[in-house]
Amino acid sequence: MRLRVVSKDTKDAKEIASNIKKIAIDMGFKIVEDETEDAIVVVGGDGTLLRYVKLGKPIIGIKSGRRSALFDVEPGQSKEMLLKLKNRDYKVEEYKLLEAKSKYVKDIAFNDIAILFDLPETIYGSILFESNKIIFEGDGILVSTTQGSWAWGYAANRIVVHRKVNAINVSFLNCLTPDIRALILPDNEELSIKLEDKGRPQSVRIVVDGETVGYLKTNEDDAITIKISEKKANILRFFNSVNLGNVR
Repeated sequence: MRLRVVSKDTKDAKEIASNIKKIAIDMGFKIVEDETEDAIVVVGGDGTLLRYVKLGKPIIGIKSGRRSALFDVEPGQSKEMLLKLKNRDYKVEEYKLLEAKSKYVKDIAFNDIAILFDLPETIYGSILFESNKIIFEGDGILVSTTQGSWAWGYAANRIVVHRKVNAINVSFLNCLTPDIRALILPDNEELSIKLEDKGRPQSVRIVVDGETVGYLKTNEDDAITIKISEKKANILRFFNSVNLGNVR
């Protein structure tokens, strides 16, 4: 079995990753540095995981970060984890991803997609789903998967959606209107978000899992659609499933 071991750029994480590589080689695993791996071992926190979880390969998370809510393996359990991996003694947890598509952007998100202010002024826009149209004005909108609902979504509205619920969580970020903080929608919905006429041009950021990937501008043809992706993310669990007790 081919493993790629990646880590957060800290001394501790790099030392843990180096130790895992040595143990894995001794146990007969092949360590690769390219994209021919069968699984990716991620040493770090949730931010490190987000960089690799969307690559379509099974992920193994080793805790070495300030927040490691999505990880179930402690560094001291690395050898036991590798033995379980060799014996196929693990569970696979499947996570839904969000897909974002606009005129200039196409990306997928594990946690969330945000339409966020770029200048120190409010965004004036709309969100469409089914036959509903909601006008909003504020810092923006955050569309989350269920696992993302206890990341940025939790910080925004203090609402947690269990990951086994088939839903999309929409949070209105510091909005003057509408007079609601969040919407919980079925996960078969396709949302369309666009900017409305504010009397002057607007340009806002499209942020996918914390990274700015493009911009949305005031234009009749410029809208972003968000829906559940056909792609899935798979995380291997060796000890415990992630539960909502990780929320602080």
